[in-house]
Amino acid sequence: MKNKLIFAAGLAAGYVLGSRAGRSSYEELKIKAQELWNNPKVQETVSDATEAVKAKAPEVQAQAEHAVKKAQETLSGAMHRNEKSANTDADNPTDQYKI
Repeated sequence: MKNKLIFAAGLAAGYVLGSRAGRSSYEELKIKAQELWNNPKVQETVSDATEAVKAKAPEVQAQAEHAVKKAQETLSGAMHRNEKSANTDADNPTDQYKI
């Protein structure tokens, strides 16, 4: 309950401080963000990052496929062992009561 009260107080303080800053501060922040995004150096970095991701995508996909196959094999083996164990117990129901 204490955490909820602290969260609500923080939310209220943020609202009050945000509303005092007003629309002009928001517009100024928005303009600065747009200027940063449209900066040629930023766009070059974004382009380089996009190309790097595109180049690595096939390798990552192959690794993901390998991981999925391995997980399927592990799960299949575990289910097979569990099934085999259940069948053995069903064949000899008195075995579980031996002392």
